[in-house]
Amino acid sequence: MDKMRMESVDMTEKNIDRIAALFPNCITETVDEERSTPDKKVYKKAVNFELLRQMLSGDVLEGDEAYEFTWVGKKAAIVEANKPIRKTLRPCPEESVNWDSTENLYIEGDNLEVLKLIQESYMGKVKLIFIDPPYNTGSDFIYADDFAVGSAEYSDEIGEVDADGNRLFKNTDSNGRFHSDWCSMMYSRLMLARNLLTDDGSIFISIDFNEVENLKKIMDEVFGAENFQREIVWRIGWLSGYKTMAPNFIRNHDTILFYSKNSSKIEFIKKYIENKDFKPLLKKDAKVTAKLKSLGLSDEQQKELLEFINHGNRPERYPIEDTWNSNEYDDLNSIAIVSFSGEKISKILDVDQDFKGQKSVKMLMRIIEATTKEDDIVMDFFSGTGSTAHAVMQMNAEDGCHRKYIMVQLPEPCEDGGAAKEAGYENICEIGKERIRRIGQRINESAPLFDLDTGFRVFKVAESNMNDVYYSAGEYNQGMLSMLESNVKSDRSDLDLLFGCLLEWGLPLSMPYTSEQIEGCTVHTYNDGDLIACFDENIPDSVIKTIAKRQPLRAVFRDSSFDGSPAKINVGEIFKMLAPDTRIKVI
Repeated sequence: MDKMRMESVDMTEKNIDRIAALFPNCITETVDEERSTPDKKVYKKAVNFELLRQMLSGDVLEGDEAYEFTWVGKKAAIVEANKPIRKTLRPCPEESVNWDSTENLYIEGDNLEVLKLIQESYMGKVKLIFIDPPYNTGSDFIYADDFAVGSAEYSDEIGEVDADGNRLFKNTDSNGRFHSDWCSMMYSRLMLARNLLTDDGSIFISIDFNEVENLKKIMDEVFGAENFQREIVWRIGWLSGYKTMAPNFIRNHDTILFYSKNSSKIEFIKKYIENKDFKPLLKKDAKVTAKLKSLGLSDEQQKELLEFINHGNRPERYPIEDTWNSNEYDDLNSIAIVSFSGEKISKILDVDQDFKGQKSVKMLMRIIEATTKEDDIVMDFFSGTGSTAHAVMQMNAEDGCHRKYIMVQLPEPCEDGGAAKEAGYENICEIGKERIRRIGQRINESAPLFDLDTGFRVFKVAESNMNDVYYSAGEYNQGMLSMLESNVKSDRSDLDLLFGCLLEWGLPLSMPYTSEQIEGCTVHTYNDGDLIACFDENIPDSVIKTIAKRQPLRAVFRDSSFDGSPAKINVGEIFKMLAPDTRIKVI
């Protein structure tokens, strides 16, 4: 009976397996220093890189010089992305909406850890990723990842957290690693994000001038330059109520980099370009005129602004409110969108505070409409105030599709003294969840004919469900083990254990499940038999037989569910007789 890992997947091991499938002669063994003891050597797979270079000798660049984009900490970022972690996602039904029926997810925690934890459950399943990461302006906070480098390279290396235990730090331009820290933060997350996309999936990243060139190079490397689709210019000027100052100029646009997972699989671009119903807005367009009047502009100001909007041939001066560019501008290397922000989040939440940088729901809806359909999954792992979730639900309300979303956000504290904090919102996750609740309720009231999913399951990143003894049982003899506490932490419930097992077994977190009592034991059935779990002590054979007769694909129990090795062997024999195809594991 196999034992569950209870940690995220080791991506280095996965990558070695991929190489082994192509070049088995390039795989060797090396001592696993972490698992070996003075009395017993443990070995692990490794790549013979010299032999691999021979196998690819026609493509390998010799010598020290090569065309590449690099920075201090890049190799450490790659290692960090591949390294497993001993953490889990704890379910929070009490903070969720429609927990039993919803397929949407809201996950609180460091997005690097979340991306690692959901690798097996959502690999190749996400159709669209939209992210709006920190822009690295010198005042934005970025994630303080533990990308340790040698003191010879940088003596001012930050740790995993700051002195106050925060996961964020302000990356000022006086920092010698101003660009390197930001590039490392993005590189590891994009490596993991790419694994989650479907073969015909897309990723859109909003960024400003500070890092757009570096991000483009990172994306070319992670996704492949051939999968670059478009550079979208998104106007953020005073039409949308938001602008920022750059040196010597007023910056009134951001860039959205658009890449596909596999350019040969993507189809929507042609559809949206060839559809003659979609045309750029003209100065006489009623929607534009109405918008300008709503701004309280004089006739002369309206005329001046309309001339500005329709003047020249630069891409960003062709505003599009309701759709993408037409074939008239297909020869351009970018698409321009002027997107009116619509209702401010401050109004949605009844909070007198300016939430700067919030993304336009209409702009997000256009991206969602162009790239997804039916029941596709949309992900945003810098979800902020929840604009992407808002856009997914609104788009479903308009076209009747059943797209699902996965939102991920670090619970950044609200500013002391701010209106949001005074209104009772402790962190940005509380703001995002409440926004989704209110918008979901509003959409249900306005579109009652559609069977819309406006709920969400909340999960929070936490330390492993297992005590240290679970991972180091080999260091204890049987007599010592009997004196130790349970290998499961005392504050963890059956639900915690169930969802922890789902992550390792690669099952989605959004499926229905039931719990029932069988002869005094609590038995959980996930998605009609994808997995059946029972975490009780000393489970009787009759209950084991009842579970086996249902022939689940997977079954999981606690190690302490059985009284010694003979009982475990008996369980194996029961399943071998009644459910030979069921995979059984213990925690």
